[in-house]
Amino acid sequence: MPQLGPLEIAVVLLVALLVFGPNRLPELAKQVGGALRELKKIQQNIRADLHDMMNDESDGAAPPPTLPPKTDGVDEAGGGDAIAALDGGSGTNGESAPRPEAPSEPAPPVPPSPEPD
Repeated sequence: MPQLGPLEIAVVLLVALLVFGPNRLPELAKQVGGALRELKKIQQNIRADLHDMMNDESDGAAPPPTLPPKTDGVDEAGGGDAIAALDGGSGTNGESAPRPEAPSEPAPPVPPSPEPD
């Protein structure tokens, strides 16, 4: 934003005096001053609200949720696999049903079938 020196301000006031006249110039200055005061109040309110919001979040906010520590599929209570128990796959005596092994290598891609002519 360009800086206004005393000469530029004097030119603006002279032009305003010529355009609005000596009778309306004090009224206009009062309206401009009131509008600037309102804008300052709004700016201060917004700054205070933002400051309050930032302080509220950092002071009283609960820490973000964390995941429980990973277990190797064994309950601490002496049960079997926790995932199998959730699936309803528990057998007798608290043992879990065996889960199928995942293939170690991905399946080869299937070539597209040729379209009949």
